[in-house]
Amino acid sequence: MRAIAVLVLCVGLAVSAGEAQTSISTVASADGTPIAIECAGAGPSLVIVHGGTGDRTRWTPLFPLLASKFRVCAMDRRAHGASGDTLPYGLQKEVEDVVAVVAAQPGPVFVLGHSFGAVCAFEAAFHTTKIARLALYEPPVRLADHSAILARMEAMMRSGDREGALMTFMREIVMISADEVAAMKARPSWAGLLASVETSVRQDRALSQYQFDPARARTMTVPTLLMAGSKTASPELKRSIDSLRQTLPHHTLRIFEGQEHNAMDTIPQEFAATLSSFLLEPAR
Repeated sequence: MRAIAVLVLCVGLAVSAGEAQTSISTVASADGTPIAIECAGAGPSLVIVHGGTGDRTRWTPLFPLLASKFRVCAMDRRAHGASGDTLPYGLQKEVEDVVAVVAAQPGPVFVLGHSFGAVCAFEAAFHTTKIARLALYEPPVRLADHSAILARMEAMMRSGDREGALMTFMREIVMISADEVAAMKARPSWAGLLASVETSVRQDRALSQYQFDPARARTMTVPTLLMAGSKTASPELKRSIDSLRQTLPHHTLRIFEGQEHNAMDTIPQEFAATLSSFLLEPAR
């Protein structure tokens, strides 16, 4: 593997009282794209890969719950937050980004992925031996063709209706309830979701070409925590979890009762406790 370049941009950033201090750096991916990561705490390395919209900042509220146990690092996926982007786009480049960030961390690494980011994390585990454990929240590994919906989203964005495009993505593809969307709009991370809505189109198109291979999944040796919300409505997300549950030989399933696609936002303490327990349990 080519050398990984790490550029420290800011060390020991001061954050509000009661939160963990963080540092921000960049890692060069295989194609040279700079991938930003924000880290806090000390202990085993935990890399977090965010979902289809937003950036690393949607995870920083969990830093105080994790930084006492881990050196937790949330990455900006390419074209999100402070990370760069290099065309042409492809899912494999996203996987290479995760592999590069993992390679830059000391020792064995835990990886948590949410939604689209969970697909990237899952695929990365086939391309590096540094991932010791995986935690995946509703990875859409079995996705249908959303061409008509994506075309409507693109038309909305061309007319300047970014929020309409994002709402269409959330309601018709992810199938989040109206209450959950309202809760998301009330959080500081909503602005970041709006800022990155264009990327949802190319990501969804890439996922529609992704072929989940059950035989390949059965060869996965990394212990994996599969997480989902009991109220998640999307049949594609449910089918994806079922496919992984039926094929991954070393998995643990955790269903969060009463939750949808964003349990890390709605029940952060329970989410962090579940994640920490799995990642730190003794090897069997």
